[in-house]
Amino acid sequence: MSMGTITKDAGIAVIGLGKMGFPMARNLAAAGYRVVVFDIDADRAAALAEHGVEAAASPAEAAARSAAALVVVGFDNEVQAVVSGENGLLTSPPEGYVIAVCSTVEPRTSTDAAELAKARGAHVVDASLCRGEPSAEDGSLLVMCGGEDEHLDFIQPVLEVVGSDVHRLGGVGAGQVGKMLNNFLLWNSVVANYEAMRLGARLGVDLEPLRQSLLQSSGNNWALETWLRSRPMPWAEKDMRIMMQYADEAALPMPLAGLIRETIKEIKIVKNAWTEGGGRKSSMDDFTRAHI
Repeated sequence: MSMGTITKDAGIAVIGLGKMGFPMARNLAAAGYRVVVFDIDADRAAALAEHGVEAAASPAEAAARSAAALVVVGFDNEVQAVVSGENGLLTSPPEGYVIAVCSTVEPRTSTDAAELAKARGAHVVDASLCRGEPSAEDGSLLVMCGGEDEHLDFIQPVLEVVGSDVHRLGGVGAGQVGKMLNNFLLWNSVVANYEAMRLGARLGVDLEPLRQSLLQSSGNNWALETWLRSRPMPWAEKDMRIMMQYADEAALPMPLAGLIRETIKEIKIVKNAWTEGGGRKSSMDDFTRAHI
């Protein structure tokens, strides 16, 4: 028997109210959903009260007051903690509860969580997020999903509020594979952009006009469009480490992944990309000529 789809008054929990989870929760409330949130920073939840969002004291409490959850925390250990740790979502979930892992984590983190959830009468799906914070703000994220159709059908209306494009890639873990490959291509672009601009600077080209020209040509890519944005890049090496681990298990050579993992370290130093707002906001000429 089909689970149907989640109703707006059934409650959707959002666990993690960072740069992605906070606007997602706000957008869901604006769309008429009853939203219950949890974050280790209680002030983040309090800031959503004016939008009619309810705060919970733990993920377990959020689960008790909702029919499904979006997990939007940063790293694998955090996903594990909020899903199956003490007072986690799986402490005593309602029957048929659906947990969507929106965090970028190893595929095995999702599949392991799905096994634990099954034993509790709950379900886990992937709902990996692409396009970054501006798209979280305006509800135009791309969502890569993995899981059983019945469970994805249940939460589909919620995903369509936070994302303008929702794609199903296979079973649980497939959404995380999709995000892993997306990030591989992203960091490829970052490295290629950096090397191209450094060579352009060495050869005396004015770099910002060059960048604008490339954005209108076959050299266009998202990383080049957002090159001057001030943002941290803490996940680059982690992404490549996971990529190489799974490539090894699949017995596939991926020499670019190893090269990118090493090269990205230098780029993070040049861009001062360690803390939010720490990245350089100067012109492309100033930024690159200082490091050639």
